[in-house]
Amino acid sequence: METDLLGNSVMRRDACFADGNRRRLTRDWGPGPRAFVLGCNPSDADALKDDPTSLWWNAWLRLFGFGGYDAGNLYSFCTSSPAVCRRRYEEAIAGPNWHDRDELFANIDAVASMAKRADQVFVCFGNIAWDQDWIEHVVEEIQTGIEPYPDLWCWGKTKSGAPTHPMARGKHRIPKDQKPILWR
Repeated sequence: METDLLGNSVMRRDACFADGNRRRLTRDWGPGPRAFVLGCNPSDADALKDDPTSLWWNAWLRLFGFGGYDAGNLYSFCTSSPAVCRRRYEEAIAGPNWHDRDELFANIDAVASMAKRADQVFVCFGNIAWDQDWIEHVVEEIQTGIEPYPDLWCWGKTKSGAPTHPMARGKHRIPKDQKPILWR
């Protein structure tokens, strides 16, 4: 692992995009287990910069001894607006946008592959993930098929049972030292 002049590990950053859709965000900083984190939709984090969610993941995963992570999303459409993501998803599923529909299914393969390579899988898409059938489809791809069949961990649950998003606000905010809990 690379170190800076003071001997601190340097974070390696990477991201994989396909036609403007982010399939993978990677951060590595040292030895330790590898995590996979599944969110809802990617914002603007890439190989050069972090967004508030990836900054939270970086801090929490370091605190709990991880050496790095890959992140994927239920929907790979890059936007900080869940409403825009939802519109693209609905147009892909019910409309003529076959390119986005193909992207959704290619993204599932990437998500399942990253999850199965990880030492621990975390989910954190909150209540902004709206399509329970799609969520179940993605979860099934992760927890069936080729081994391993990883458990899914989270940092809290919403009233509806969805895994809490790290950027939840107010009384739903996740403490920085929150112990993970089994989601499924």
